[in-house]
Amino acid sequence: MPNVSKTGKQPKRRAITAESMAAKQRDISVSEFFAKNRHLLGFDNPRKALLTTVKEAVDNSLDACEEAGIVPEVWVHIETTGPNRYKIGVQDNGPGIVKKQIPLILLRKREIFCLAPSCSPGE
Repeated sequence: MPNVSKTGKQPKRRAITAESMAAKQRDISVSEFFAKNRHLLGFDNPRKALLTTVKEAVDNSLDACEEAGIVPEVWVHIETTGPNRYKIGVQDNGPGIVKKQIPLILLRKREIFCLAPSCSPGE
């Protein structure tokens, strides 16, 4: 039943604006978001993390090739470097990445995938 006052009228609601909603939000880093939501994003155990990482990289390759109108060729290399630690390489014949964007992309990816307690973004 709607909220009705004694006079029989519904009380006026204050308009919610994007600005008022934004004022209530706080900024969190990408790594903090991933750390808090690992279970939703497929990073809650080493096996799923490896699968999710490879899947996302291959999806990115396929998307880039499709957007460029190129029949995709994708190569995946996975190397074990220690217990639950892997070196992953994904290469494709897509259009590539603009050189000046590489540091921004790698920094963001490093922050995202560096979730292990022994790993810090500066490594």
